[in-house]
Amino acid sequence: MEFMNETLAGMNDSMFEGNGSMVEMTTKFTQSNLRYLTEDKSLEKFLEFQVAWGLDIGFTPVCSALGIIGNIMSFIVLMMSKKSTTYQYLAMIALMDIIILILNIMFMVRKFPDHEIFHKETCGLIFFLMYFSIHYNVALLVTMTLERFIAIKYPLHAPKWFTIRRARIIIAVEGLLAFAFDFHNFFTRTMVKDDESGMEQCSQEGEMNIFFIRKIWPWFDAVVYCYLPLSCLFTLNILIIREVKKAGNTKRQLTQSSDNTADNEAQSESRKQERQITIMLLLVSFCFLIFVSPMAVIIVVERYYWLPVFPHDKAVFHLVRTITNHMMYLNHALNFLLYFLSGRRFRDEFRDVFCKCLVQPKRANIYKMHQPKDNTKKAVAKLAVISESQSSIDSDAKNSSNVGDSRATLSSNLTDSQTSSNAQNAIEVLPDPVEIPAPLV
Repeated sequence: MEFMNETLAGMNDSMFEGNGSMVEMTTKFTQSNLRYLTEDKSLEKFLEFQVAWGLDIGFTPVCSALGIIGNIMSFIVLMMSKKSTTYQYLAMIALMDIIILILNIMFMVRKFPDHEIFHKETCGLIFFLMYFSIHYNVALLVTMTLERFIAIKYPLHAPKWFTIRRARIIIAVEGLLAFAFDFHNFFTRTMVKDDESGMEQCSQEGEMNIFFIRKIWPWFDAVVYCYLPLSCLFTLNILIIREVKKAGNTKRQLTQSSDNTADNEAQSESRKQERQITIMLLLVSFCFLIFVSPMAVIIVVERYYWLPVFPHDKAVFHLVRTITNHMMYLNHALNFLLYFLSGRRFRDEFRDVFCKCLVQPKRANIYKMHQPKDNTKKAVAKLAVISESQSSIDSDAKNSSNVGDSRATLSSNLTDSQTSSNAQNAIEVLPDPVEIPAPLV
């Protein structure tokens, strides 16, 4: 444990007093010997602390790496499919998840010596990217859920109200709002030299910035990322489930009263696709509720009720905080698995994009379609023989002294030739071999 004792970073004092925001509680570390984790080196001997450390160095890289790969594939598949507005939102959510998981790996790496990621140029930028990604992510999720509820509630108006173009406009507007909401990180955070350790850390400078970041901003962050989205998603999911049940009852009534089988099958297929999208969205929303709710609870508990004093209490609190942090990041890594398991359309699109080399699409054999049949070739050959006989007859007619007899012979031969040609054509155009009636005498 000596290596861990030397390399484990301490947390900032503001975090222990309940003044840090949700992201800072998981990312703000310094090499100074602060009182929370390294006081008398009394925490590393507890099992809770060791389990938390093992989760940090073992679970974080695996979860984040797999999540990044899955979200990249999701983004490619969703961007190439322009059939649903929901896919537009999910594509941008996948992109935000990629940024969040990359930053999670960076925060884990900086716990080791000589891997500091905060510098004068990156201090405000990293915090901006983190806050922007999580706030933009939940805003898109709530908007997408609200759109799905309206689409189920008013299915006849949904195609006119929700188009790909409008969805992209909403995505852009929400991105601008999230950018403006989190832009303050560029000038409220800077590298500040710690008086005790003499090392620089990414913190706040100035009374106004310190008061805003430690007293006001944590509640803004908690409301925007946790409390408001959780409330909206919980309410909307209940309403969606209720509307889906009502739509199912209406569908059964219409099916029983309608006699048009073709229309019923078409409507059933369309409803089936919409139901799959709804199920996929409900899974994403419920996963957010399950994995982020503990974070919302711990924010209140640690601020007002759970103030650890003894080393063992601090080790237990550190384990609980670590588990809730990993649950939050796991929520951003599971989306690809949810899409693949719940959406048949997503699986089809995924196979079309990534499995073309394994599954070749079936194509009609154009060569065989246009290739003449054997009986057609025979007819052409017979017509060529008749044409040659006609040429020889013309030559004989010119050399004959009896022009009248030649003309009569020529006419007779031509008539026989045309009759033979018509007979051949009549034989060849018949679709199936049938018995040709004998000519009348």
